[in-house]
Amino acid sequence: MKVFMPEPNMHTNVINEDPPAAPTEKTDKKSNQTVSARDGDQQSPLIDETKIPETVLQFQRQLRKTQAAKRASAPLSKDQLRVIHNDEHIVVVNKPSGVLTVPGLNSNPSMLTLLHEEYRHEMVDAEMKREHMIIHRLDMDTSGIVVFAKTKAAMAALHSSFRERHVSKFYEAVVCGHIDSNVKEGSIDLPLQRDHRCPPFMRVATPESERAAKEVVKDLNHAGWKKIVKKNAKPSQTMFEIIDREYVILSLNAAGGEDQKKQQMQQRLPVTRIKLTPITGRTHQLRAHCAAIGHPILGDPTYGVYGEASPNGGFENDDVDLLIPSRASMDLQLSLNQYVKENDQVMCLHARELRITHPHSGNAMVFQDPPAF
Repeated sequence: MKVFMPEPNMHTNVINEDPPAAPTEKTDKKSNQTVSARDGDQQSPLIDETKIPETVLQFQRQLRKTQAAKRASAPLSKDQLRVIHNDEHIVVVNKPSGVLTVPGLNSNPSMLTLLHEEYRHEMVDAEMKREHMIIHRLDMDTSGIVVFAKTKAAMAALHSSFRERHVSKFYEAVVCGHIDSNVKEGSIDLPLQRDHRCPPFMRVATPESERAAKEVVKDLNHAGWKKIVKKNAKPSQTMFEIIDREYVILSLNAAGGEDQKKQQMQQRLPVTRIKLTPITGRTHQLRAHCAAIGHPILGDPTYGVYGEASPNGGFENDDVDLLIPSRASMDLQLSLNQYVKENDQVMCLHARELRITHPHSGNAMVFQDPPAF
């Protein structure tokens, strides 16, 4: 598949191409209704595609920030602790969406807090502190498998494994729209940088954004922030595979009949289920990369529609339209946002599999757990 390159630093490498698949039958989990999915089949728009007014955008962003803070500070219970594996050296859990991996600056409830309370009596290492359990982390809204250490020796061994990339993991996600029907799998190779316009989030680095970031840092230095320095963009690569092209069902209420009683109507909205394998491990890499190719993750409160991060991973709409004609249009994203709100849908990104070498026995271990979405 040949694509137009709007920026010198951007390229999408498609590894494999298949002819359009035959229609498949899928059941929407929320509505329990079976719908037919055909590659590339897009629904007529629910909402006219227009530019979102800045006032609406700012209101929605502030609302999401408030909602995120509320979720982060919500108390946790042992019922939310789903342990996959536990021995004297490590404990592996399936973290729910909406729960922090670690407390953070505000000392919010977290998975680490729950685990330390549950297993500290098992930790025979006298020097083992709560923060020593941390090996890696998932974003608050990302669900999935996380490993924690129970000894300092296990902590050191696992830190080395992650640093040397001797672990492997993959995620399952549902993204907005149907990815081009000719694409079966591919790679997203786009460098990422801190977004100078929307800190502390990430965006794809382009020559223009790099120049603008330098100017922002220069202005901050002149204003007295002498310690702020510009960090260079980092190479970032994500492999993806199409699992299925599906639909979700949005229920609508419309007036009908002489008595103007409301009738329930339904609209099928296209989404794509994909496997994501991060080759590098940058902050928000999967979320920013999916947004940059025009298919943000369903329910992403930051990189999706109304999110605080730059739209399209930092690219202009016209560039994404030229590069990826099948991208999820704004009206489709707005309709899917309505679906997310009405169904209390969490962000559809889940760390499904983690492969590590056990820090004590040296045995290869594979932990798997499917997503709830």
